[in-house]
Amino acid sequence: MKFKHFLSAYLMTGLLAFCANAQTEEMKLKLSVGRVISFQVVKARNAALPTFLFLPGVNRSLLADEAALEALSNEGFGVVTMNFSTQPFSVNQLSKGALPDFRATSYTIEQLGAEVSALADVLKKKFAAKNIIPVSISYSSAVSSTLNNFPFIIDAVPMTSSAAVNPELEAYRAYLKTGEIFNPIFGPGITRSLLDQSYYKKWATQVDSIVEQFDLNKDRRADMIEGYTVLSRATEGFVWDLKKTPSQTRRVFLFARDDSPSLLKDQLQLFLNSLDSNSNSLAFIVNDSGHVLPVDQPVAYANILSFLASSESKSASGIFEVQPGAKKQKNYQGAEAKKYIKAIINSLN
Repeated sequence: MKFKHFLSAYLMTGLLAFCANAQTEEMKLKLSVGRVISFQVVKARNAALPTFLFLPGVNRSLLADEAALEALSNEGFGVVTMNFSTQPFSVNQLSKGALPDFRATSYTIEQLGAEVSALADVLKKKFAAKNIIPVSISYSSAVSSTLNNFPFIIDAVPMTSSAAVNPELEAYRAYLKTGEIFNPIFGPGITRSLLDQSYYKKWATQVDSIVEQFDLNKDRRADMIEGYTVLSRATEGFVWDLKKTPSQTRRVFLFARDDSPSLLKDQLQLFLNSLDSNSNSLAFIVNDSGHVLPVDQPVAYANILSFLASSESKSASGIFEVQPGAKKQKNYQGAEAKKYIKAIINSLN
């Protein structure tokens, strides 16, 4: 079957179906007394298929029973969703009285990446997951960018830079950093305090919402706010550097056409840079989708991942314009791909 027709078949199959037999296990990985990773596991029902390890967004993980993930488990794929140890679902599973490790130190994105690797090791040893494919979304793509021990990674709606995701906050941080020049002794402390105040105000509202929605332990409210603040600190000034991506790792990007213009522009520019250094680079841009791609277009999202797990995807390159529900998908390669991407970038100016 020709590649374009093969992909179109995947995108039109309609994998979105309820999987009544999928057994979801709610688990936690204890790294230390004060550091726990909350995760969900649906074991692969087909040993020949890989396990998708879904990294979390900045707020929380995806849930294994969400439509797109349920569709994948119905096809026989393994599905694992995880939260970083700093996020509410994980903080909620700390033993009573345990002080979160992040209270003593701020984590880097590399340290968060180590949590991904630690969980992957457990999945291999305890759940017989032989082929694990990390799938990041938004914030966690910054963490994904540091991973160097996976041959294949999928990055959906990636956080390509902190300025692209939150230009106002990054401008404020740059303004505060400039002030440190004139106050080298106390300036850094003032900057840290003011930024943390901004984070606290934002995350206090989010914690109250997620605690209420998922009936989490209200006594951990302050720890949950601090955990979110640690995540914010970890990506201050972040800019994705493709040069740090190991040559043996293949990355595929998934973009949403109706994402924030500043973020989409930055994402497409990153992919252009990737094309310049590697002609086999591959991306998908999904029409009629906002930032939360798995929720906005679950069928397209699930079917793209299913296709990427197939052997046929290894020969794919360039960028695919995905129109959910359409019988054919457009593929742009080489100079045509660059022209197509630049046209979108220009339309976002």
